[in-house]
Amino acid sequence: MTLKQQALAEIKAAWQKTEKYNLEFGKVCYEWRNKFKAQGFRKEGDGVCAILDKLRIPRSTAYFWMNKYEISIGLKPARPTKETTEVPSVWTRADEKRANRSDPIAGMEGYKLLAKKMLETGYRALLAKKAADQSHLWAAKDWAQLRLDLGDALED
Repeated sequence: MTLKQQALAEIKAAWQKTEKYNLEFGKVCYEWRNKFKAQGFRKEGDGVCAILDKLRIPRSTAYFWMNKYEISIGLKPARPTKETTEVPSVWTRADEKRANRSDPIAGMEGYKLLAKKMLETGYRALLAKKAADQSHLWAAKDWAQLRLDLGDALED
């Protein structure tokens, strides 16, 4: 049995034996990667990657577990874990960072004025883009303004 066939058999056995990928699989791949490096396997089609491809094992999975194995034996340092800060459980208006949210608009009249400004701005933008026929845009704008002014007094 050649070195490559032996590696293929051991990696396949480790992969099948550990249906849930774990450090044992990483250890086997790590050892064979180092053996192939020592033998001088440098060309395409040789080494651990070719065996992984032949077995249809994703390279990223194998390298993930090789990395985990190297960390477990102390060859590589583990990444530091992120510290989580405790989030305050109750939201208050004082917690709001945006200044425009600190004071609500007083009454419906304020919202109506803001809506009319939005209508006018949108009307001008659509008119400039020539997004629709000018008379249709004008009619839609007037309808929306009347709807804001008269409310439910207008019926569809």
